[in-house]
Amino acid sequence: MSKHTGRRQRWMRHDARMYSCAFGKVAYQQDGWYSLLDYKIRLPSEREAGLPSWQMHSQRLGPFKRSRNAMIALEREMTFLKNRHGADILFGDQLWAGA
Repeated sequence: MSKHTGRRQRWMRHDARMYSCAFGKVAYQQDGWYSLLDYKIRLPSEREAGLPSWQMHSQRLGPFKRSRNAMIALEREMTFLKNRHGADILFGDQLWAGA
């Protein structure tokens, strides 16, 4: 996530228990705030000329006392995964964009 845009600009509040951004959600569940992150990782093809396959993953981080802490945890986890997998990972809205 870019440090040049504020958290209020990156995150949209749906109601008192749900926030979302283009890459994930933060929800109040079971007396705590949780980060909900869905992503796909591209797996190498088994054959040289074959198409690569995608493996779906979901993570639930938490509980946190504040929604802000859950937002930061989601952004950190997303940055970690992006640094680890590079162009071979898709998050949130990218999953359904046809890429």
